[in-house]
Amino acid sequence: MNSTPNWYGIRCINGRVTGVSLENMGLVGKIKPDALVNLAELSILSFKNNSIHGNLMQFSYNPKLKFFFLSGNRFDGEIPYSLLGLNFLESLQLQENNLAGSIPRFNQSSLREFNVSYNNLSGKIPDTGILQSIGLSSFVDNQDLCGAPTPTACSSLNDSSDPSNSNKKNPFFSSTLVVVDVIVLVVLLIFFIIYYKKYKNLKKQMKRRNSVQVDEEKLYTYLT
Repeated sequence: MNSTPNWYGIRCINGRVTGVSLENMGLVGKIKPDALVNLAELSILSFKNNSIHGNLMQFSYNPKLKFFFLSGNRFDGEIPYSLLGLNFLESLQLQENNLAGSIPRFNQSSLREFNVSYNNLSGKIPDTGILQSIGLSSFVDNQDLCGAPTPTACSSLNDSSDPSNSNKKNPFFSSTLVVVDVIVLVVLLIFFIIYYKKYKNLKKQMKRRNSVQVDEEKLYTYLT
């Protein structure tokens, strides 16, 4: 008999897991980063209001994920960039955790709800249309976040923590690259000049030796 499994918090369609919802259950411990790799049909994932810690999972194998609720836990580490590949993502709720690092450049047109408040995120909020359209309340209580929609202006140090701005807006880095390129070019030119001079001197020496050898042969012929 081929019946649909009846597991608490697990939703299945045609024998494939499409939803995992384990909320307010006092769950503790870590979830392996690759825990979801076999759930290709997963569209809903919720572990709201537990005590799960550790890094967030990877989502490269969950292209159909639409609703993602992990608020009210103790997740740490960075927000995984694999979330940027979820083209159907509608709601991302990561508030009230211990997440650190910068916010990836979320810009999925499907994204309607986004919340990363009450974490330890830092750097400039990316200037994508989606993130800039979200209210300030979704970013509050991240002391080192800056840029719109927050009222905190970014310094050059804040900008450098955003991977999308790294090196691109840093004039010192650009000037350093130019100086290094010029130095390398000058060194190569010096080596070429030295080599060319040595080559010319060697050629002259060879010519003189050949000339002396010819004269000696002529003298020997004449004497004999």
